[in-house]
Amino acid sequence: MKKILLTGTQGHRKGFIANHFMDMYRGEYEITEYQGDIRDAKGIQLTDFDLVLHLAALAGVRKSHEEPEEYWHTNVIASQYLFDACKSQNVPIIYASSSSVYEWWQSPYATTKWAMEHIAKDVISIGLRFHTVYGPESRKDMLYDALLRRDPKITYLTNHTRDWTHVSDVCSAINICIKNFWEMSKKHKAIDVGNGTPVSVVDMANAVWPDNNLPIKEVSGEREHTCADPTILKSYGWDPQFHILEMNGRWNWYGEGDEE
Repeated sequence: MKKILLTGTQGHRKGFIANHFMDMYRGEYEITEYQGDIRDAKGIQLTDFDLVLHLAALAGVRKSHEEPEEYWHTNVIASQYLFDACKSQNVPIIYASSSSVYEWWQSPYATTKWAMEHIAKDVISIGLRFHTVYGPESRKDMLYDALLRRDPKITYLTNHTRDWTHVSDVCSAINICIKNFWEMSKKHKAIDVGNGTPVSVVDMANAVWPDNNLPIKEVSGEREHTCADPTILKSYGWDPQFHILEMNGRWNWYGEGDEE
């Protein structure tokens, strides 16, 4: 698979996973970035491509409660356009799912990812259930990014645990799925992408922002605990290189510490 159509690097919903993948693997694949708004992809022609890598999405659990229709239109309806094109033109697709599908009823965002997996069932596809992806150039509304910036808008933490997964490890997992697509897709319709070692939000916050003195608050509408099962990926040689509590300053990409 050499020619890849990649969504999510630009347009209506820029995604930092897509841009990192582009930077890491532009020399290995012939990658074409989808131009424009993914919501305009109806009738797209894919005959020039060996694979579609669909990473464009509207993310964020909490914000999805405020804009449920926008999330549905962007994540489900727009994805349906791509899935239909892949099915009719016999082009395989790897797409971004989420760990939130395990409790899909918790939020509109989770529901959209659950729906995506269901409409992709009759397409030659693999859904990747990303677990709390972090890294440079992420969304500014993500907690760890806000903690790095010492954002005064952060008023509390939770006792939730998350399987924090570095964006570089996510991209290497995608690469493994591309290289082993035909074998993997025969066995698995969706695959976890995560370390399998959850860390509490409090412990992460204390590592990133020592002495933050933020109170603990209980919140609803999102999962309390997430933990990936990386068995499938590791059986194909995936070896994550980052852990949120073992970054040794590398998480501090705002120039306040040693990035090496």
